[in-house]
Amino acid sequence: MAGNSKINSPSSMPRVEVPAELTTLEQVRGFIQKTITRRDFNKVMGVAGLGAVAFEVGCGSTAKNETPRQVFVANSLGMVVADSVYCVGCRRCEAACTGYNFGKAQPSISNIKVNRNLLYGVKDVSGGLRGEGIYGNFRVVQDTCRQCPHPVPCQLACPNAAIEVVDPLNARVVNQDKCVGCGICVEACPWEMTALDGPVNGATTKSHKCNLCMDSYVAATDKENWRPNCVEACVAGALRYVPWSDRTAEIPPRHVVPASIQLAADVKDTCKQCH
Repeated sequence: MAGNSKINSPSSMPRVEVPAELTTLEQVRGFIQKTITRRDFNKVMGVAGLGAVAFEVGCGSTAKNETPRQVFVANSLGMVVADSVYCVGCRRCEAACTGYNFGKAQPSISNIKVNRNLLYGVKDVSGGLRGEGIYGNFRVVQDTCRQCPHPVPCQLACPNAAIEVVDPLNARVVNQDKCVGCGICVEACPWEMTALDGPVNGATTKSHKCNLCMDSYVAATDKENWRPNCVEACVAGALRYVPWSDRTAEIPPRHVVPASIQLAADVKDTCKQCH
């Protein structure tokens, strides 16, 4: 949010008095969840109030009888970063990820991606390879989710609002109850970090991505030294869990997001409130 001058600039924001009855975050949460129109919401909160509250709880559409959708969301608290210099390609991280998240050691469906780069390296947007991997210069690259800042590509493209930002780590998480397996989030991610566990629109197909093992964090008694399962499993020290920072500009995308991938219908009007 700090990088958006349009939101932060005092001169570009009207001074709005927030009613006394909406002075705490809990009161604001309750107000947002009420069935109100977008006009009524703006009338009470104003653009400035909306911007401040959105960072905490996510601004969203407020169509009648709908739960407001998260649009502007808080940054993640942490992220997994990889150092390919130390990676030996053992894929223990992939096995640990799937063992914890899916109940089976099946690296091919892991939320951290090593195998796809193992032999020939990372492909670029044209499909070309960089001469890496064990059949190239022996550099093995581990792909990890960037936990993107707003605008989160997979989250805002999902037509079912199935990708949510969840406390306490603010990880970008697929809500399995909402996901219908349409695969739009897969196409929307420039780094191909979301994936389907079956065919597109399959009867039981769901999307999945890195959720920072948030359930493990919640259950941990020593949260200061807690680390996601993939990091714990890495014997080479090639993975670290660090405070979040925006690294989306540092890592080249793997594919070009198709022009057909657009903001979900209930997102477009909401964006106009801040941009």
